[in-house]
Amino acid sequence: MPRLPRWIAADLTAKLRSPEAAAVVAGLEGKLTERRRDYKVQSGAFRGVRVLVYRGFVTDNVAKVRVRVFETPELPGDSRIPYWEVAQSNLRRHAALSIVGAQVELRVGRHRATEVTDAHGFANFSLPVPKLRTGWHPAEAVVAGIGDEPTVGAGLVIKPSLTAPFLVISDIDDTILLTGLTEGLTMVARTLLRDVEQRSAIPGMSALYRGLARGVPGRTGKPRPEPAFFYVSTGSWSFYSMLDQFVELRDFPSGPMFLTDWGPTERYLRRSGAEHKRAAVRRLFKAYPSMRFVLVGDSGQRDPLIYEEMARAFPGRVALALIRQVGSEADERNNQLRKHAELLQAEGIPLHLVLDARQAAQLAANLGLCDQETVMQVGTDLHDS
Repeated sequence: MPRLPRWIAADLTAKLRSPEAAAVVAGLEGKLTERRRDYKVQSGAFRGVRVLVYRGFVTDNVAKVRVRVFETPELPGDSRIPYWEVAQSNLRRHAALSIVGAQVELRVGRHRATEVTDAHGFANFSLPVPKLRTGWHPAEAVVAGIGDEPTVGAGLVIKPSLTAPFLVISDIDDTILLTGLTEGLTMVARTLLRDVEQRSAIPGMSALYRGLARGVPGRTGKPRPEPAFFYVSTGSWSFYSMLDQFVELRDFPSGPMFLTDWGPTERYLRRSGAEHKRAAVRRLFKAYPSMRFVLVGDSGQRDPLIYEEMARAFPGRVALALIRQVGSEADERNNQLRKHAELLQAEGIPLHLVLDARQAAQLAANLGLCDQETVMQVGTDLHDS
């Protein structure tokens, strides 16, 4: 079969990747989803509506909250096949029917705003919340006009303390949650065949994060305000509930999550995981311009490069960047990263490749970001794991 000339192929590729093409595909997908819903409602197969309010955050007195509206998931039946129910539940997270064009009212305290869900069932809010105090606040989303009664979803929104010594941005996969992204089929098996209670935390990381949250006393001996935690991952929003439960079960500090939508949107036919992370981290740096950040990631993906870019783009605002080593010390990737980290440290960029949570805790303690009790607790966790 004859091949297209290179310039024609390049032009065609550019057009297919353009926002205009993405908008067309997203629009078609939205219409197909609406037809699927209408058919299920007319046939009596529609199971009702669920409203999920993702943890949000407040910046410049505006609450940034994402809500999703979708069909109530069908629970798997009993099966004698090992792991079958777990696999069904995990797969159905991705197959949930989105509710397109639903009107959603978000309520945070006495503040209200209304948005309409997009082709994937998401509604994104920027709700002014003047005079909201620091800390966590309940958020409620109400969807009416679908079914006999309004459907309500509940969530939380955090307003970080700007007097905290720093904020924390953490990767998820292979930074706090063992996924094995570099292990191919092993990662797929962990994702599909294990429920949240069976998912393993990276040893010592929970104790490290609790120590960072606790911090060190101020000059007066009183505890400083706790830093807010933000979690960034290339994983799908479909796994949000599982990841949020994992954070709670494994005793990590709660925080908003920045996940991604694997389907086409009005701007992109296909998402770049690295670009998603870069944009999310940059967004937080811009959202809190007076704050310094502790960044935590792993060597298995693009975290080192993204964190270096942030340190250069926002000089002096990275208090510490911790990169957990994935794989052996002998791996060429880790060898190169270790040498590069040493060059960055000589420049004044505090990016460190660490073997485990103990090394990470000691580095943080040396910089006054956590106490020596944290180092001991991390050591105990590593010994017990």
